[in-house]
Amino acid sequence: MAATILFAALALPSLAGAATPARIVYGSLVRRGPVTELRFIVQGRAPRLALSAHGTELWIDLAGTRVDIPPRPFFGRESAPVAMVRAMNRGAMGSRIVVEVSGRTDYAIARLPHEILLRLAPAGEVANLAAPILLRTSNQGVATPGNAAPLVRASRPVARASPIGSRPAAEMSSADPAFVRPPEPELSRAPLADNPLVMIDPGHGGYDPGTHSASGTDEKTLALEIARRVKSALEARGVRAELTRTGDYFVSLPQRTRLANQAGAKLFVSIHLNSSPDTATSGLEVFYLNNTTDRATIRLARMENQGVANGYGPVTDAGLNYILADLRQSYKATESAALARMIDAEAVADLDEHLGIKVHALGARKGPFYVLVGANMPAVLVECGFLTNPAEAARLASARYQQILADGIAGAIVHFLSADAAVGNL
Repeated sequence: MAATILFAALALPSLAGAATPARIVYGSLVRRGPVTELRFIVQGRAPRLALSAHGTELWIDLAGTRVDIPPRPFFGRESAPVAMVRAMNRGAMGSRIVVEVSGRTDYAIARLPHEILLRLAPAGEVANLAAPILLRTSNQGVATPGNAAPLVRASRPVARASPIGSRPAAEMSSADPAFVRPPEPELSRAPLADNPLVMIDPGHGGYDPGTHSASGTDEKTLALEIARRVKSALEARGVRAELTRTGDYFVSLPQRTRLANQAGAKLFVSIHLNSSPDTATSGLEVFYLNNTTDRATIRLARMENQGVANGYGPVTDAGLNYILADLRQSYKATESAALARMIDAEAVADLDEHLGIKVHALGARKGPFYVLVGANMPAVLVECGFLTNPAEAARLASARYQQILADGIAGAIVHFLSADAAVGNL
């Protein structure tokens, strides 16, 4: 209770001091099993996050913000994966928080109205590290001090949170109560500052059906349904969105990114459904353009790249490798990877939270997908699930499942555009 009172005492003065520069006035370090949480309370509105990785260090630059905490706020209390935390003022450039880690480390960070929250864990040990903070910021906007979790001092032990409940996928059906989504909070319709456009690309179409489920549902049909829902979800959040195709007709792969470039889109998101020789394989994965030696990804890319025909000729592995090598220096690979990680984390977190099932987050991965070649903006390809898995195919055909999935994708896009959340690794 005392920690909750301390949080309120720090946050309330900011309501009356909107014109004054933001100040970081308190920090805490909490261990939750393998997860370390760092929280920085901001008096005033929390600034936009400017992140950069430098070897084993994550730099968090905060414009127009002062730090009023010690230069080593957690001295003597850091433990793996956190090796050291430093806070420094940089004059007119604002302030910087430097988090140094030991060993490979995953991280997730979010900017709340009066708080910056960073979660870290040894790489691969926590399935969806971002879920607790993304669920606080998704759909309804960022959390307010009134509904934020109470602060706990670093010296006080904290019990590990219980995992999200799950049931076997085979038990789910469209009539299952778990498919009923709670009422949506009212969404903010205020457009982002630069009024960005997001191009949503429903994969395949026309004579190119893509993969299909055992029941005969084509990838092209589900991809268009999900893409339409993502477009509507973005528009409900004040973000302009367009589709590369609005019906069942063929659009060549080069033409898809050409449409995005001509429209001046800020992001390009291609929607697809997956397949595997192993019918037990399930989950969501998001790809960004680059070479890979992973055989499953190469196999998938070859299937998706078949749509490059129709006047443009087939794309060969050698030809695509040349394109990738030529683009590697100029292509927005860093931004694309960050967007891919956000979509993978938030879409899975939303599905797990609202349906009570365990969806496999297969991660953000490199892939030589031709549809991403030529995009002048960050571009990703979302494989929403496996149609070759009967249980997952049935869920993907459900309107409720599609809507929750689309909301998760849209929420991740808004977080990326707003620079108020990010996931990554060091």
